[in-house]
Amino acid sequence: QPAALQALETKVKPRPGQPDVRVWSLKAKPPALRFKTGVLDVALQNDLPPPATLNWRGLDGAPAAEPLTALAPLAPGTRTDFKIDLRRPGTFLCELQPFGEVQALPSRGLALVVEESAPPSVDQDEVLLIESWRFRADSTAAAAGIDPGGSETLYTVNGQPAADVTVRSQQRLRLRLINGCQRAVVAVKIEGVEVRVVALDGAPAEPFMARNSAVVLAPGGRADVLIDVTAAPGAAAPVLLHDGKEAR
Repeated sequence: QPAALQALETKVKPRPGQPDVRVWSLKAKPPALRFKTGVLDVALQNDLPPPATLNWRGLDGAPAAEPLTALAPLAPGTRTDFKIDLRRPGTFLCELQPFGEVQALPSRGLALVVEESAPPSVDQDEVLLIESWRFRADSTAAAAGIDPGGSETLYTVNGQPAADVTVRSQQRLRLRLINGCQRAVVAVKIEGVEVRVVALDGAPAEPFMARNSAVVLAPGGRADVLIDVTAAPGAAAPVLLHDGKEAR
């Protein structure tokens, strides 16, 4: 199945009860990029004002996915088709990379999941894409690399201020944690449960228990974790994000 990607202006909601914020995003068809290993046909349409290309975090052995070398920035209003080789399963990140002297708006990426031929037995498989947004005094968002001066930083999960994952007691949950922040290291802590790490940055890992149920992710970093739900019905396990200053 091919992947159709469109670079365009969209909106995110970093804070409940506040207006949505304009950003540059990738719109995908199918909406969830989940594929098996093999050759993937990709069509990219650039509907942004500046030229843009893609940065695929973690894809090795895929020359067509290399930004600037194999895939030159795509001019506004144009389209290109290329193929990438999904050689191994894992959790990856496709980042939108606009070009220009001044990047007007911050950009966000997409999660890419390449499924195993024999995946671990789980009841649910969820992606949590964490992104950060810096706001000026006038509530507009500043792009990475621009000093907005006295900005406020907020975080979203899958483009929303918060995300709830509902599971049943005695189920096993697989969470694919992705740090989509371009410059921030974050730690994700899930209180009251044991968090078993099974993959890091798209590669399988010898399973180990996360210390204090927390996983630290560098910019672009990914971690797949398994959680066995043993709590009674109606219980909740808070998911905390720590950016080095405070837990949210």
